[in-house]
Amino acid sequence: MWDLSALTRGLDHGKVFMPRKAKTEETVEEIETEEVSEKELLKKAEEREKERKEKEAEEKAVEKEAAKEAKSEEKEVKEARKQTRRVKPRHGKKYRTLSEKIEKDKEYSLEEAIKLALETNPAKFDATVEMHVKMNAKEKNIRGMVVLPGGVTKEKKILEVTDANIEDVIADVKQGKFDFDTMIADIKVMPKLAQLAKILGPKGLMPSPKAGTAVEDVKKAAEELKGGKVEFRADKFNIIHMAIGKISFGGERIGQNFKAIIDHLPKRIDSIYLSTSMGPSVKVVKK
Repeated sequence: MWDLSALTRGLDHGKVFMPRKAKTEETVEEIETEEVSEKELLKKAEEREKERKEKEAEEKAVEKEAAKEAKSEEKEVKEARKQTRRVKPRHGKKYRTLSEKIEKDKEYSLEEAIKLALETNPAKFDATVEMHVKMNAKEKNIRGMVVLPGGVTKEKKILEVTDANIEDVIADVKQGKFDFDTMIADIKVMPKLAQLAKILGPKGLMPSPKAGTAVEDVKKAAEELKGGKVEFRADKFNIIHMAIGKISFGGERIGQNFKAIIDHLPKRIDSIYLSTSMGPSVKVVKK
């Protein structure tokens, strides 16, 4: 219906107003059209967000693949450089030339091994001749004393410990004074020396009856050590390392010391090598 009062007011001013339909008269069709329009807009927004996420995922995948290829190329370059890099020899030219005289893994007789060890010594000084004995795994805690008939490479400073000087020795050791190479103690003072076990033990200086350094006659034991008696002991790898002479000793004296040590070791031996301080190793036949 038309609002007559509004029409009349319009005529008074010379204007005609066409009244709007009352809000309550909006058609069902218009309302449905608005609802459909909102759903379409929401759907399009969701589709655009989905497309954005898919594109972002594709870009990340491309970046990841590019990074992977770059890392692979970098690795290939490093490998190529590593292969072309010059490796510095472990030993000098003189050492390598001398070692060619020794056949690898060949077991030489004692006489041949000593001769080769002396001939392949690269040092210009009076080098020490060493023997290295790898004991069988079944042999445990190998330790003892042996007299080297061919002579020792170095005279050791020996500390004799008795009731007369035990207190002074304990005080000096606790203060870090180790002006000796070997300690020989009277068996009677061993209970007092026990307090130094943690200090002397790691240094291999703790007297022991098995090693012949905890004895009843200290003077006699000290004289024996000065006369060529030495201690041998296997390390944590069950290998015994011994200095058995100098180049100047000659083959005969070196051989005497070698045999004296072997005679004091258990029979189960895996390998024996001879060498000089700076020379190549020579494998010795096991007997």
